[in-house]
Amino acid sequence: MKRSEGKNRKPRGTEAQGNGGATGSNSVQEANHSPVLRWVVIGGMVLAVFIVAGLVGSFVRGYKERKLAPPASAAGPSALAVPVYGHASVTLTVFEDMQDPASLQFSQTYDPTLAHLIASGTVNVYYREVAGMDATEGGSGSLYAGNALACAQDAKDFPQYRTVLLANQPAGGTTFTKSHLIELSKQVPGLDTDVFRACVNAGTHNVWVKDSTSAFKKLDQGGVPVLTMSVLPQTTDQYTAILSSTLPLTTKQLEDKVYAAARTAPTTSPSATPSS
Repeated sequence: MKRSEGKNRKPRGTEAQGNGGATGSNSVQEANHSPVLRWVVIGGMVLAVFIVAGLVGSFVRGYKERKLAPPASAAGPSALAVPVYGHASVTLTVFEDMQDPASLQFSQTYDPTLAHLIASGTVNVYYREVAGMDATEGGSGSLYAGNALACAQDAKDFPQYRTVLLANQPAGGTTFTKSHLIELSKQVPGLDTDVFRACVNAGTHNVWVKDSTSAFKKLDQGGVPVLTMSVLPQTTDQYTAILSSTLPLTTKQLEDKVYAAARTAPTTSPSATPSS
């Protein structure tokens, strides 16, 4: 029995070598896997950072696209108008689309009369930009042009740039592009700056144009141009439509209406108490 037990007993050295070999093999495997695991962990962390940054950037872009950013000195309800003050109690609001030939015709017919009424201190004129042609003709040219006009208002060049845009309306079947609008700005001395270009390319005032367009649709006056009149103590959202596609008006009739309203209006200027 003792001999039998002796034969079956393994030498202690051999058992130790077996255990030591297994332990050594595990250590080698762990050493080989550790760098891989580290890079996997680091890669996962980097990926997570990019995902979070992308989500934050998307949120910021979405917020900017929905945020109303009126141009400098905007006036009227929700600051949707660019004002030209005559320090008067009568305010005329012009709804226009820079791509609409009817707006060009309105400008050619009525702009001299409006300038005369402003200079005489009889009226204030509010300009509201509408992107109506985009819906009927396709594209985003009217939106781009309205935004570019607001960018020009930031630079105090609204009247000059408006004249340039109306005089350079795209030919039939084409629309304003951002690059074209920037090119046209060179016709207004000092307007073509890095700030203006960035404003045009980023669509800084796109929401302003979209909100003005939505508000115009609610007036249910048809297409542009539309001219409304309000007299203090009315605000400009309490108006009388005096010119539209169904309300023809000569320049003489326009002057008569304005002078009649001015005679009965208080003398307080809306430039001192902006409409809300």
